[in-house]
Formats: sequence, structure tokens, C-alpha cells
Amino acid sequence: MTQAGPVLLVEDDADTRALLAELLRRRGFVVDTVANGAEAITAFETGARPRAVLTDLRMPGLVGSEVIEYMRSSPELAAIPVAVVSGIPRGAPVGYTVFTKPVDVEVLTAFLRRVIRA
Repeated sequence: MTQAGPVLLVEDDADTRALLAELLRRRGFVVDTVANGAEAITAFETGARPRAVLTDLRMPGLVGSEVIEYMRSSPELAAIPVAVVSGIPRGAPVGYTVFTKPVDVEVLTAFLRRVIRA
């Protein structure tokens, strides 16, 4: 089943980013990727409106919590579902779904299908 709209994956580790994107694509998702928080914000500022965002927390430069804070500052972006995908999820903002690495892709897939359909 193909899902409408892209999922934005914000992940600094190139291998993790490529693997997770490929696993999600095999499950029918359209996935856009960026390597850090600054690239995510640039994407938002140039009009990207993904159906969901998956963000790591610890990255060089702008971290995942700063991406989430940026999204909260815009009513349009704040409506986009966000989940944290992190090897060290301590410090994840309260109220967000957190997936600890290594990620159970089936559970992540179920989450994305639920929030994209909503």
C-alpha cells in the first residue's frame, strides 16, 4: 500500500539514514532525507510539508529538539506528526513518540501508517 506524501527523515549517520529510508520505502512510503537539523529547517523554509517527520536527537549543529521547537513555532508545521528516533532518547521532548535505535521497523511502520492516515 503506497502512502500519500513524504516522510522526512532527519538523521546525521549516513548508514542509518540510508538503511532506514530504504526499509520504509520497501513498505510503501515516500521518504525524503536530510543529514541534520539545519537541512530540515532549510527544507521547511523552502516549502517542504511532509506528512510526518522522524528525527534523531543528537546531531552536529541543530539537534532534533531544536527542529521540533522550530516546527512548534509555525501552526502549519506544528500540525505535522513527529517522532524521535534516537540511540539515546533521554531529553526527548515530552509528548512525542520515541523509537529507540535499533528501531523495530514494523512498529515504526504502524506508527507512520496511523499518523499519516489520521
